[in-house]
Amino acid sequence: MQTIEDWLRQLGLGKYAKAFVENDVDLRALPHIAESDLQELGVSLGHRKIILAAINGLSQPRPADQPAASSASDTTPEGAADRRLLSVLFCDLVGSTALSAQLDPEDMHELIRRYQDSVASAVTRFGGYVAKYLGDGVLAYFGWPMAYEDHAERSIRAGLEAMAAVDALQLANSQQLKARIGIASGHVVVGNTDGSAKERASIAGDTPNLAARLQGAAAPGQIVVSDSTRRLAGQSFEIESLGERDLKGFASPIALFEVRGPREVDSRFEAAHASGLSKFVGRVSEIGLLLERWELAKAGQGQAIFLSGEAGIGKSRLVEALEEHLQGTQHELIRLQCSPYHATSAFYPIVERLSRVASFDPADDRNTRVEKFRALVRRYGESPSEVGAIYAELLSLDLGDEFRPPDLSAHERKELLVRTLANRLLLAARIAPVLMVLEDAHWMDPSTSEVLRELVGRLHGTAVLVVVTHRPEWKADWASGLAQATTLSIGRLTRPQMRELIASMASDIPEQLAEMIAERTDGVPLFVEELTRSIMESGKWSPLNMEIPDSLQGSLMTRLDRLPKTAKEIAQIAAVIGREFDRGLLSKIAGVDDRTLEKALNQLESNQIVVEGGGLHDTLVFRHALTQDAAYQSLLNRRRRHFHNEIARVLIDQHDDVAATQPELIAQHYEKAQRIELALPFWMKAGERALARSANYEAVDLFQNALAIAEQLPKQPDRQMDLLAAILKLGDALFAAGRMTDALAKYRLAAPLARKAADTQAFVRAVVGLDGSKFLSSNSLAETVPLLEEALAMVEPADERSRCQLLSRLARGYTYLSDSKNAAKYLVEGIELARRVGDKTALVELSTLPFLTPAPIKSVRERNDRLARLDEIRHIAEEIDDDDVQSRALSVEAYVSTELGDRARADRAVDALDELGTKRQHLNVQFYARIARAMMAILDGRFTAAEELAEEALKLGMRTLGAAPEGVYGMQMFAIRREQSRLSEVAPVMKLLIEEDPEETTWLPGFALVAFDLGYREAAQRRLRELARTRFALPIDGKRSASLSFLTEVAAGLGDADAAQTLYKLMLDYKEMTVTIGMATVCFGAASRYLGVLAAALGEFNRAPEHFEHALEMNSAIGARPWLAHTQADYAGFLMKVGSPAAIKRAMSLFEDARSTAAELGMVRLQQRLKPTIH
Repeated sequence: MQTIEDWLRQLGLGKYAKAFVENDVDLRALPHIAESDLQELGVSLGHRKIILAAINGLSQPRPADQPAASSASDTTPEGAADRRLLSVLFCDLVGSTALSAQLDPEDMHELIRRYQDSVASAVTRFGGYVAKYLGDGVLAYFGWPMAYEDHAERSIRAGLEAMAAVDALQLANSQQLKARIGIASGHVVVGNTDGSAKERASIAGDTPNLAARLQGAAAPGQIVVSDSTRRLAGQSFEIESLGERDLKGFASPIALFEVRGPREVDSRFEAAHASGLSKFVGRVSEIGLLLERWELAKAGQGQAIFLSGEAGIGKSRLVEALEEHLQGTQHELIRLQCSPYHATSAFYPIVERLSRVASFDPADDRNTRVEKFRALVRRYGESPSEVGAIYAELLSLDLGDEFRPPDLSAHERKELLVRTLANRLLLAARIAPVLMVLEDAHWMDPSTSEVLRELVGRLHGTAVLVVVTHRPEWKADWASGLAQATTLSIGRLTRPQMRELIASMASDIPEQLAEMIAERTDGVPLFVEELTRSIMESGKWSPLNMEIPDSLQGSLMTRLDRLPKTAKEIAQIAAVIGREFDRGLLSKIAGVDDRTLEKALNQLESNQIVVEGGGLHDTLVFRHALTQDAAYQSLLNRRRRHFHNEIARVLIDQHDDVAATQPELIAQHYEKAQRIELALPFWMKAGERALARSANYEAVDLFQNALAIAEQLPKQPDRQMDLLAAILKLGDALFAAGRMTDALAKYRLAAPLARKAADTQAFVRAVVGLDGSKFLSSNSLAETVPLLEEALAMVEPADERSRCQLLSRLARGYTYLSDSKNAAKYLVEGIELARRVGDKTALVELSTLPFLTPAPIKSVRERNDRLARLDEIRHIAEEIDDDDVQSRALSVEAYVSTELGDRARADRAVDALDELGTKRQHLNVQFYARIARAMMAILDGRFTAAEELAEEALKLGMRTLGAAPEGVYGMQMFAIRREQSRLSEVAPVMKLLIEEDPEETTWLPGFALVAFDLGYREAAQRRLRELARTRFALPIDGKRSASLSFLTEVAAGLGDADAAQTLYKLMLDYKEMTVTIGMATVCFGAASRYLGVLAAALGEFNRAPEHFEHALEMNSAIGARPWLAHTQADYAGFLMKVGSPAAIKRAMSLFEDARSTAAELGMVRLQQRLKPTIH
């Protein structure tokens, strides 16, 4: 703990230590020391000023329950070095070499001492630390050993005062002295770097070098600062750019800025937010209370509100919001701003206010200031009386007999001054209601406090609202019993409010990053704003790059620096453990006895650094996540590594439960300790645990960490096996999460590594994974079939399970490559082997194969057989806890059930698919479920909902399958846009697809239909004839029935009987089914509707009604309202051609039903088509 002797030695005044100790003057007594006391102790005039300035620099407030020994003065430069953000000031005396030649050495020594004392006095007055005297140079730090939220501003203010003090020094020949000052801000390592006394304040980093170079670039009497210092100081100073210059030791040109002087601002808040305010969010009840009190004040019931809240919580922003509400109303705003640099300067905020109102300028001569003062007195309605004299005394103006101070004692004069100032504020309210804002009362000097107390006590019957902002450590106990006084504690923002604030600053910020910002900032608006702004400016939109902004470093470290040395070190060690930490673990790592640890933890709690965690007495939590970050980042890297290694070791040796259930925690500590070879197995174990719990997204992250480490290890045989294992596990996790494109890349990377290592099992895993990823991402299987054959040849006959997997994949691969011979061979062999060894996964895979290619049914028996096979597949899949198997079974069931017209069964499958995808965190399953839901919405005629679902599916699909889902999305949007009569929007896309690949026939039926619908009959006829020449030899795939249905409408519409006859025969295969695009993309209703259209076009008057009646029945049964309406319209048109009275009557009824549905569902195309039928 620091003593008074240490403190005096730090100031270079150790010779007075004996006198202080003999008179019982310790650190607790310092705040109460007056200049007369120092004189009595034998302190010289110059040194008295230095000591008083240093005491003033220690006047930062502390919590009321914090003992004096734990104040800022308790922190010394002793102890281990820290990583810090601080501002470095370098001051040099101009022309000292020439002066040494002119002056006697003794005179020169005295001159240097006076110069150093002047600079040191300015530095210590603003809380700086004089690190070194380098001949005629002075090196000072701001932000160490005590951190400040405004270290850059303090350094500049100290520089301005030091420059003025040096300017005031003169030689015997009246020669004036000049100094040059450079200031830079940045991250450094500072403190006792090697344990020796001489290094107790050493510093490493670019910042001190930059400060020295800036000083060298400055002109005599000039203060030059770096860009970082300028930004951190905000708008408190007049600063001008000097352009960029090449400075020795720096590779790139450095931007230089000259400080011209302080800028006049009404408040600290204004200086910090000169570029604009962020959105005002939340605080509804708070602003409501302020406005309510304002109304009471306007009615003559004067009010005072004390706004209490921690730094950055939004007190000043709330006041700004109140002022915004009052804009345009008649009132007078009086703002008083307290200052951390003038907490012992009597009436400081009032003097500053009067000086601004009087428009005093430092360059004013006496006559100008007198005239401005007279104008001020006249403005306030005062006559040249004792009141004017009181103002003159307050402003340190000597105006002679005109404003002579009253002949009163000092105490009586102060009482009169307090009363007069309060009267002035109350008199103003007779002209208009007054809003008086006193900001930062925790820095208020005692004299201003007396004025506030006098004023608040006399508010009754006045139109004055006094708003006082302060931090929780300051309290106005004297106001607690006053009816007109209210205390309002400002709480933290809620999570939704934080998200709203973040979105207002960065609307396109990624969801994960926004959530991370909200998590780290704990509802403190300033933290939210600064962290969001820092990330935006850095361009590093990744949670991994989330660092504490420089603008927050000082304020976060301030509380830590006020702690005793041991408590601060305990906080740093706890920060290495994590935001939440266990007392027992901390005790083992810190290496201190229980009594010392408890004392330190009590100090952390009393200073609101940590709080009790949850319901566990042994658990503590950092109150702010960013405070933990600050404590952690202040540690040197080597100390961080040491503690991380110790934590991992203790967790493994003494906490078996953690090692078993939280291996990722041990992995993190080992990795941060740079023991990556020890971290790897724990990352792998953590990933395996996540996969076992279907926490697939987490598993991906964990295995990515494992792979990143494996790639760093030496390329030795055993390490290469670690690399292969990590790649395969990451591939499995990506596959399980449904990120097929990414999984495919990992499996493709693993296959040659496994082959090179002659690891058959790894090769099988890689090839099977590659094949599955390509299949689910709709890629050709031509690449994987040879690899599967190679793997089958490598597998021993006894390894029947591996053979089973490979056979099922080969059967599927050859099926899709249209090699029916090999497909049948492997299908039979695979089913036989799967049943024998009980490999249900392979059995499901093989059993679903017949459903993956079109297989028309022509009878009820065939339909029932197919449904029975679905039941078997579903039953087997439910017995296997495998996401891929279950999703495959459900997808097939949803598709086939829709195709067979079993809507209830299809809906159940889609619901189960959706639930599985969400529960198991499987993107690919979620994608298929969303596609199916969009299909069902189209089937229902809910086109707006269908479009939203299709958009969601596309976003999911792009994440899991790359560009592959665009075709599905395009088909769904084609169906929606056609019913909305908006096909012109998709026509250019279809034309482009055909032009890109003229040999591809997939899109030709759709393009023919688009051309026909848009009135391009020749183009439609050309495409129809082109396909007719091939006898409509369309691919045997999931789009076949839909393609035939498109061509049906074109042929019937064009009256092409030959094409209609061929299409009729082809469509008969689907007469008991719906026209559905696999897998569950779009269902266009009953196929029998299209058969009815073709039969009608061919004049088959006997067959057409049979088909239409069946279509009406099936479309009604599956709830396909749009296609039911189309069937009604088509059938009605046919009946009108029949022409019998009964047919016409039925037709009119069908037309009416169709029109009603079209109007309700917004089916513009059908409405246009039905217009000619209105009579």
